[in-house]
Amino acid sequence: METHPWLVARKQVLDNYRLPAEGATEADALFAQLEQLASGCADQGTFEQQLAASPLSQQYNDLLARYAKYFMTDGKTTDEQVEDLQAAAAQSAAQDHMESMVKRELHTAAMQALPDEVRQLKYGGLRVVPVIGPIIQWIDNIKWISRLFGRK
Repeated sequence: METHPWLVARKQVLDNYRLPAEGATEADALFAQLEQLASGCADQGTFEQQLAASPLSQQYNDLLARYAKYFMTDGKTTDEQVEDLQAAAAQSAAQDHMESMVKRELHTAAMQALPDEVRQLKYGGLRVVPVIGPIIQWIDNIKWISRLFGRK
């Protein structure tokens, strides 16, 4: 059955939907009623006025709203796109977690391979150097006492 020219745009909107069987049946029934309304009108202006006044307009809007999750973009429905995004996020999270674990293990192994003196220097800084360490501690104590009594 050929679509009435005044209904072509409304019907083309549904071309972007992958309607299930019950949705397609419902759409066909609705468009049969719309065709009947259009055939009884002399011009498009009259048709649009009668459509706005009839419950068919709301039924069309309800149909679009009810089957919104079947709207297709890039050949996939909204639900399929969400599933793809969730799968990509899960894969990315798993990969990031694995990279983090590998880096942590490599860092731990590298630290354990270093001599004790180098490890102490890494974690304690210059404070572990025999002559410099006590000097740094002495300077820090002077700064602490100055702050304690409000002197600069």
